[in-house]
Amino acid sequence: MKTSHFTVAGLAFALVLAFAPALRAENTVYPAVKDSLVKSKGKNVETFDAAALKDAKYVAIYYSASWCGPCRAFTPDLVKWYKRNKSKNPHFELIFVSSDRSAKDMAEYMKADDMEWPALAFDKKKDSASSAVTKYSGRGIPCLVLIDETGKVLSDSYVDGNYVGPRKVLEDIEKTLKDNPAAGAAASGSSGSALDRFKSTSTSTTPAR
Repeated sequence: MKTSHFTVAGLAFALVLAFAPALRAENTVYPAVKDSLVKSKGKNVETFDAAALKDAKYVAIYYSASWCGPCRAFTPDLVKWYKRNKSKNPHFELIFVSSDRSAKDMAEYMKADDMEWPALAFDKKKDSASSAVTKYSGRGIPCLVLIDETGKVLSDSYVDGNYVGPRKVLEDIEKTLKDNPAAGAAASGSSGSALDRFKSTSTSTTPAR
């Protein structure tokens, strides 16, 4: 009988391990912004289907604006990185939080720079639920922040109050995805960091307006 009990216990434990990913709670961002995200569509934006975000293990939040010079210099590099790596990392997503002066400016910025990631709708930025993505912003932009599914900050453009910039965070995102296969395949897809191919354009930050 002891052997039987051990066998049953072992099978039960194996089943728990097998279904652990399915039992994992959804990330903290999804329920807060699932109905507040948009994506670029022509000259305008349309509602973004946030279903995939429900299982995201890592979420990057990009604070930027069309009027910000350093942002306009960095965004094309971020777009290239995202296009190259998103499909290989299904449990990662990036959300754009705009500091533009109008919804029209935000939509034009997303279209002009070919942003494929979702964005917090312009008219939702002040909603209390949206604090799930707005609360991580620093004193200025461009600002990039990486959080895990619990909302814990893994990398920030500000370290101890000092601005280190978004490129440092992008490097950390790449390393995190590469070191955690549960979040998808290795992010780089080739030897060396993809960020090595990007030349730094600015180390200054533009105050958000």
